[in-house]
Amino acid sequence: REYVHWLRAGFDAIGVGGTTALMDNPQLTVRGPVIPRRPPVRIVFDRRAMLNPGVTLVSTARQVPTWVVASLEAPVSSVTALEQNGVRVFRPESLAAGLRLLREAGIQSLLCEGGGALGMRLLADGLVDRLYWVQAPVWLGEGAVPAFPGVPDAPLPAAPRWTPVERRALGLDTLLVLDKQPCLPGS
Repeated sequence: REYVHWLRAGFDAIGVGGTTALMDNPQLTVRGPVIPRRPPVRIVFDRRAMLNPGVTLVSTARQVPTWVVASLEAPVSSVTALEQNGVRVFRPESLAAGLRLLREAGIQSLLCEGGGALGMRLLADGLVDRLYWVQAPVWLGEGAVPAFPGVPDAPLPAAPRWTPVERRALGLDTLLVLDKQPCLPGS
């Protein structure tokens, strides 16, 4: 957890999916001894704009910038309720367009932490440059939420290849950092 807060401190924004925001009620802030260069914006990818004032991200939106990326089909009443609680709402046509809007709004780096569906969609759409995978030696079984649900099958020769740039122990857990393309000088 300490590593995750250190990692969060280096990003402009921390993002999760809407279901994760509702189920986990996260703070999405940097805590502990690390001090961010600037507090990250909290971003929720919530197509239906289903967050409500009882969720920490909404109830504290006036203190910590909170933005929602909803779809054009999100109910206007839900979008209005979020905005009245201090949440900035974007309504792009697609996930890629939403990321472009975030960049135009000043978000140059985004750490997406949760939501298997969001993670899978970002990967499937080719919108991930680096993957920080913290693996715990815990097996939750078939009833748990998979890390990458719905990743399409690919024969081994055609499967996407990522470059490992770091592997290390984090207590009992293991960190694996993968780049879509090498980020080395001259690459």
